[in-house]
Amino acid sequence: MKMNHKIIRDSIHGNIKVSGFFIELIETPEIQRLSNIKQLGLAHLVFPGAHHTRLEHSLGTFYMATMLSDSLPLVPDEKTSLMCAALLHDIGHGPFSHTLESLLRDSLHVDHVDLTRKLIEGDYSIFHEDERNFPAFANYQGIKDILERQGIDIHRITQIISGKVKEQVYLGQLLNSVIDVDQLDYLLRDSHYTGVAYGMIDSQRFFQTIGIYDNRLAIHRKGVGSVENVLMARSLMYSSVYFHKTVRIGELMLSKAIEMIHDIDPLPYFKMTDAELVNALKEKGSFQKEIITRLKYRQLFKQAYMLSAHQRDERTSALIKSLEDPLIRQKKEQAFEQTLNIPSGHVIIDIPRRELLQAEPRITETDIPVVDETHIEPLSAFTPVADAIRIRSIPDWDLMIITDEQYKEKILDHADQLLFE
Repeated sequence: MKMNHKIIRDSIHGNIKVSGFFIELIETPEIQRLSNIKQLGLAHLVFPGAHHTRLEHSLGTFYMATMLSDSLPLVPDEKTSLMCAALLHDIGHGPFSHTLESLLRDSLHVDHVDLTRKLIEGDYSIFHEDERNFPAFANYQGIKDILERQGIDIHRITQIISGKVKEQVYLGQLLNSVIDVDQLDYLLRDSHYTGVAYGMIDSQRFFQTIGIYDNRLAIHRKGVGSVENVLMARSLMYSSVYFHKTVRIGELMLSKAIEMIHDIDPLPYFKMTDAELVNALKEKGSFQKEIITRLKYRQLFKQAYMLSAHQRDERTSALIKSLEDPLIRQKKEQAFEQTLNIPSGHVIIDIPRRELLQAEPRITETDIPVVDETHIEPLSAFTPVADAIRIRSIPDWDLMIITDEQYKEKILDHADQLLFE
């Protein structure tokens, strides 16, 4: 007897049941490509177990969406739309996940959410030239074809992914809000694979206490503790894992290798998998090959200079604001290299806060409505945790300069002069 479902064994959630047209979606090249993209970029340089992929996370988010939608009074088409959006929400990610996204945003003013929308709507393809010439892809059907055949509103799917559903606001919030199924899965998953205990959260308690009130998501008063748990886990994972200094250094080196390619169009690189990007960079030039080799053997640049958040004053704030412009930052890096006789590409200035807020705007969102008997109040009315997390500094530096270890002292001796001239 032919079964109309599949069971996928997941390391976090156990058995995930996939049935109907969702099997077709999972088998599309857009989804399968994610099995070759690490969820945490270069985090394995610090946390050796962090080799899990975007596909695992997408399946986990799909599972979380299924569980949460079962606990809410969603009509069938809302549940189907949410599950589609959860499964597809990361298909626009480039190699090494968020690592290279700033290059795409700065040069083309788009990010992985924009590319996800274009893939779903059929306006963009992840195929490289000639890949579809193979017989295996002769009858290729894209995500748009599958969704339209099921009568699913594609525009609604992309609205849910971006968190911008106008009528049923709660649908967008389920995947993109203060607490959503995306975050619930990646906190649990990333905590498990990195071995960091901060991401352990009680998702079942959260499911039991969340509801829809006045067209928006809200939490019952008895669920305040579970919300505190998620917000604290998110904050600690960002400071301890996602923006760990050494992880960040590796990511900056990889970004610099691409940035140093003359007249680069970053979009073709975003179609690549992790391995394809590594191979492509090795053929681009001596600097790119050096960086890839250094990453391969974990011979990373070192921190030479840092301005921490508590050192910020009017002067440093103005400097940091100016260096958020990629062209100004590049010119300042070149000034260090030329003045101190350092090879091109071996001075990297990091201004992380702007990139953090662009990659994860939810990091500053901590208030969720809380239903207490007959009235609704913000979370901050019940606990100081929301405000405390919002003002917590992530990461713990506003500016960092990294370089090859042999140039550290030279940069440290001249950093203040060159930065503020």
